[in-house]
Amino acid sequence: MKLILGSILLFFTLLNAGSVEAEVDSDEVFPGDSVVLTISVVGENIKSLPNISSVGGVQVINSSRRSSSSFTSANGKAKMEITESLMLEFVPEQNMTIPSFQVKVDGKIESSEPIKISVNPLKKRTVSSENFALDMELSKTEAFVGEPIIVTVKFRQKRNINILDIEYQQPKFKGFFSKMIGKQRNYNKGQYSYMELRYLLIAKQDGEVRVDPARAKIAVSSGRRGLWFSDRAKWSNLITDSPLINIKKPNGDFDIVGNYSLEDSVDTKEVEANKPVNLKIVLDGEGSLDDYEGMEFELAGVTLYSDDAKIDNKLVRDELRSRYTKQFVFISDHDFTIPSRTIRVYNYKTEEINELRTKEYHIKVKGSSKESVPAVYTKNRVDTNDNSEIKQKSTYKVNWDIPSWFMLLGAFILGIVATIVGQRFLPSFGKFRPQFSISRDEALTVLYPKMSESAEVEEMVRKLYDVKQGKKVNIDKSELKRLVEKYS
Repeated sequence: MKLILGSILLFFTLLNAGSVEAEVDSDEVFPGDSVVLTISVVGENIKSLPNISSVGGVQVINSSRRSSSSFTSANGKAKMEITESLMLEFVPEQNMTIPSFQVKVDGKIESSEPIKISVNPLKKRTVSSENFALDMELSKTEAFVGEPIIVTVKFRQKRNINILDIEYQQPKFKGFFSKMIGKQRNYNKGQYSYMELRYLLIAKQDGEVRVDPARAKIAVSSGRRGLWFSDRAKWSNLITDSPLINIKKPNGDFDIVGNYSLEDSVDTKEVEANKPVNLKIVLDGEGSLDDYEGMEFELAGVTLYSDDAKIDNKLVRDELRSRYTKQFVFISDHDFTIPSRTIRVYNYKTEEINELRTKEYHIKVKGSSKESVPAVYTKNRVDTNDNSEIKQKSTYKVNWDIPSWFMLLGAFILGIVATIVGQRFLPSFGKFRPQFSISRDEALTVLYPKMSESAEVEEMVRKLYDVKQGKKVNIDKSELKRLVEKYS
């Protein structure tokens, strides 16, 4: 059961006089910092504290419990006292007051004291020192929705300081799409050693958005020996600033944000019937293409396959460059045309929308008796079937003059025979079923590049794509296994 901690009273029955206390690890925090609230109930008999989903209207992001017991003596009478604690972590966005937590103990209401929390964006952080520091840098503090923002987190330590352990907690980046770029970078500069991480952020919506801070716990030698002569650690907490970014909304309709060039090509414009024609699309330039949904085709009488797009990112002087590559395969027994496609690009530097267009390709199929079929575009589909020939379904009516009681008797006898045969022979079939665990997607990854090498591979790839698109196709698993093993 989840309750909102606020005006709701939480009642727990205790058999003897008890108490309830609430405390926080910090009553003054920076924007983006979390607060840990600990609620402790003491008594002889305590039921489990309920789950709490929010504190004063603020969502709880982590929770944990602990309990302990001890014997006490009063007036010569011993009793066991139980302490149960509930710890709740939340991130206040503004000044707030944690309301009183009320508990019913032996018919009497016991209350914790309200706690005021201050969120102070102007308070100077005192988390760094001459020996080590944690900093966050932004490539820009103003951006459009969809425009990439590079966040760099740097940890700096003096090279002569012996750090025993580092526990790094990366920011949650609420309000952004995010991913880490590359690997951790380590280098020395002057008397300091640096560890550096970079993240790509893309805002989900416009407005002023605060970037969550990065945190780290640093363990250094205290100079004292602990158990078994081990070096006792002294821990320090580091936290970066939580900078504010102004996110603007672009005007107009567009598909992607950035500045790109477009290249497209086909491997042939003349092909044998039922042989593949490969179309390659490449977008390259400044910006992020991770969320680009891509273009789609539908051509009447043409079978169409496509692989998953490959997206490569790299940083060039704090600017993100992306390269998007996607291939389409067209197969037909008659001439067809691959239509032009348009990509609308919002350039966040010029604040203009530009259009990129692929070329139109007329494909000649050798030996084809059919004329070129015009292309049709629908946004929500990728593949189509040639169902141009619809066969008329004939219906035959047969009158059976066999008495119904005779048919029932025959069906009953056949059912008994089928049951006996099934119980006798079917269980043994499992031994001889070929075990083949590769998925259809894995099989496509292996066989797709080999389509031009073998007609049987081409046929198998077609069947796999048909199954992937929900069509009913029978695939010989032993044949699929043979082909995958042959071309792996």
